[in-house]
Amino acid sequence: MSKYVLAEYLKEQLNGRRINAAVFHTFNFDSEFFENYLLPLFLPDIPFGDNKIQNTILWKKFQHDLPPITVYCDFHAKAQKGIHLNYLVRPIDVQKLDGFKPCYHPKHSFILLEGNELLIITGSNNLTEAGWCSNLEGINFFKLKNKVNFPQQFKDKFKFFNRDIRKTYFNENFQDNDSISIADNLIDRFFRSQGYTDETKTMYFDTRLKPEKYLQNFKSFIEYIKIHLNESEPFEKVEVISPYFSKEMSIFNKLREVTKCDDISLSIPFENTDVVALDKALFEEVKSKGFHWKSITALKETKGYRFNHAKIYQFVGRESVFTVVGSVNFTNMAWKGVKNGGNYESAILHVNPKEDFKSLLESCSLENLTFTGHREEENISDLREDSFKLNFVLDWSLQTLEIQNDDEFNQKGKIEFKNSSSIQINISKTVKLSEEQIRSLSNNPILKVKPSGKDYYFYYYPIHKNIEAKPLPEHLNLNDAELLQLWLDLDTTKNNATTLRIIDSFIDRITDEAGDIKDDELKSTNSTLNVMATHLSGLIKLQKRLFKTDKTISEKNSTIKLKDYYLFTNNVDTISGYRNLIAKMYNDGKLNGGFYWLLLNIIDLFFYKSLNDLDFENNLDYIKLQDIRKHLKSDIKKIKEEIVEGNLTEKHLKWTLKMLWDDIK
Repeated sequence: MSKYVLAEYLKEQLNGRRINAAVFHTFNFDSEFFENYLLPLFLPDIPFGDNKIQNTILWKKFQHDLPPITVYCDFHAKAQKGIHLNYLVRPIDVQKLDGFKPCYHPKHSFILLEGNELLIITGSNNLTEAGWCSNLEGINFFKLKNKVNFPQQFKDKFKFFNRDIRKTYFNENFQDNDSISIADNLIDRFFRSQGYTDETKTMYFDTRLKPEKYLQNFKSFIEYIKIHLNESEPFEKVEVISPYFSKEMSIFNKLREVTKCDDISLSIPFENTDVVALDKALFEEVKSKGFHWKSITALKETKGYRFNHAKIYQFVGRESVFTVVGSVNFTNMAWKGVKNGGNYESAILHVNPKEDFKSLLESCSLENLTFTGHREEENISDLREDSFKLNFVLDWSLQTLEIQNDDEFNQKGKIEFKNSSSIQINISKTVKLSEEQIRSLSNNPILKVKPSGKDYYFYYYPIHKNIEAKPLPEHLNLNDAELLQLWLDLDTTKNNATTLRIIDSFIDRITDEAGDIKDDELKSTNSTLNVMATHLSGLIKLQKRLFKTDKTISEKNSTIKLKDYYLFTNNVDTISGYRNLIAKMYNDGKLNGGFYWLLLNIIDLFFYKSLNDLDFENNLDYIKLQDIRKHLKSDIKKIKEEIVEGNLTEKHLKWTLKMLWDDIK
């Protein structure tokens, strides 16, 4: 067994190669970790860092470079944080059976690389910082490639798993490729290849219902190993590593019964140094029945406490050692199978020669242990309810929310917002969102649904449409010096160096030496220039860069992308970000009203009005253009009414515009 930090190992395996698609299956899902620390590995040329604000700005600029990505997670285990990038999250709610609420618990990562090679990571690791960086996890790593390493039976297990998930929980037929999950379609196409190679002794298992009698739960899987792979002989030695254990003796007895083994060792479920997450009475009873409590050997090599989240079973047989690595905790819900109301679990069986056996556990002193009581598996609450079957589509450009209610008679309730009116979900409909609701969702794009007459909430990720129009979280803003410097440097750089330098200076301004945010600087819009000419110079420089007429074909294609970004994307360095900045400066009394009016007119005349006669090769969204101009004209009119008084008349304003037009044109 090899040891490494999983996130670093993945980076090493990617080795700068382009990723064509990725599909993840997890119990817990932390979108903040995923977007700030894992997805940046997919774009190695972009210098993402540990600063979330910097990453947010960079993602707005480069999010369209992401490949198709889909994440499956347990509906109730996802973090209450929205997703800010253009990928698909499909939560799965396993329905109650006989009063028990199971979990969706497999942990698989399928990453399809250029050259048609598939990386598979499967084991105990959730899509969280702990799962990929800090916990002790047990994982399996495979590389599949047609005609190189492509055992048919092994790879087909994953193919059928993926298809079963889509059919069972999303009513999809893989043959039609009608899924909105493009990533799933690409992974399925990879699995359809037929350049088979020799089979291996590695075997995939999960606890979902199967037509055959065998292998419907974890006990039957152990039975299968003993009968078919160990000639029905008892196992000589058994080791169990698990972070969570059952509350009572039945599963311990079940393990001894199925293995016929008298030498069974169990990892102590530490939750800190010498602190055990079990009832002391159960711990002592298990020990009195002849089981051996031990510590995990790998943990002694770590300074300080490190949480074990691995789920590993080792069975030493007559001639082989059978190692099972996966998501299966030593609990009743993990063992009993989906058919009987248990969790959806998965694992990989490795078969190796007996002489290769290495114990993963070692004896330790049991004298100084303290006990905190039983710890619930994955901190799962027994109060979870079957969720409503709802889908939401959030169109950032039209600022609408489409509600898809599959059972209008039984699914009644409302979406609640902190500082805005609620939205009823009783019928399928499309609603126009208010400015307050858009602001709330831009900060955290997750929908909080309260079922009628209940005191609990369900949380939903909306599907993002036109995500490039999604506003940044409202507290992010460059000052005018930083923003205009970006525009002034447009013609002097052929790469991202200048942009990154300015963003770095922004990060330095708003954080202290410890890296913590300085609220006063973050909210500040003070101009460090205070020179009108610099604003005009920056705008003119950007206008000439976007509307330059003497271009080669490649320059024209590049300019189309630039126009789409600077004119229609909401980011700190785009026209939209500039409008947000100068509006706040004006409202805070830090920008002269007449100059603010002039800047808005320049934006309208020299950027958006000029688009009417341009050929954008159908890339221009004219509905979006008209909406932008409508709001611009409304703001211009409002400001004009505020500043026209005394000696300043409309004639003066018109004359100013004419002089500026003649000068720039």
